Amino acid sequence: MSSVIFKKFTAITIFSITMGFLEAAVVFYLRALYYPEGFCFPLKIIPTDIFLIEIGREISTIVMLAFIGIIAGKTLLEKFCYFLYSFGIWDIFYYIWLKVTLDWPPSPLTWDLLFLVPVPWVGPVLAPLIVALTMTIVAAVIIYLQERGMYFKISKLDLALGAFAALLIF
Repeated sequence: MSSVIFKKFTAITIFSITMGFLEAAVVFYLRALYYPEGFCFPLKIIPTDIFLIEIGREISTIVMLAFIGIIAGKTLLEKFCYFLYSFGIWDIFYYIWLKVTLDWPPSPLTWDLLFLVPVPWVGPVLAPLIVALTMTIVAAVIIYLQERGMYFKISKLDLALGAFAALLIF
């Protein structure tokens, strides 16, 4: 791996880990305010203005992670891979920081509110961790292989199958 690629991965990893902490800090505050007895289902209704700010925060998070890919990558595929890598590291460390700061979740099978956009998603913590780890590994491998001269061409069928897989995850 070239030193340029290594430096990119190092910088993106550090950025994503710290962004995961920032996200966990926000959740720490929200849970202290709305779930002082500990986070559990059913979800509590929060004021509309706070809910809208939370949606804006989630969208902003995705935009920031996307711009990491845009800045780091040269080709469209590289840009997407750096985005996936950054997203995966961020999501994994979000849960690591929740464990460090709140000692939560008690188990990877504990259910969580995963995202609010486009609709609220709930599921076991293990689900986004598996997706995040897969995204991180696949993105890193593609970038590594391209660095060694193995380029990928994504066909329309590949895109359609990828979109279908994303819908299944959805």
